[in-house]
Amino acid sequence: MVTCFECKREFDVEDERDEYESYFNGELDYDEDCGGEPGEGLCAGCGIVRSEGLINQGRAIFMMNGDEDYDDDFAQKWL
Repeated sequence: MVTCFECKREFDVEDERDEYESYFNGELDYDEDCGGEPGEGLCAGCGIVRSEGLINQGRAIFMMNGDEDYDDDFAQKWL
């Protein structure tokens, strides 16, 4: 068992890997995004929240740079 370094819940890596990668339709890799020290890492729930936050922050930056249609409410929330 591995302990999530965010919520401190113990989990099975295989189950969390499947949940995380299924949530993102295989576009993100659990091992790259949620790994940690041996015996540690992020559970799927914490990994999903973290990855979605980073994705949304990136989208807000693209909006500020004019690379994506600007949404002021979205940009203010994520920057």
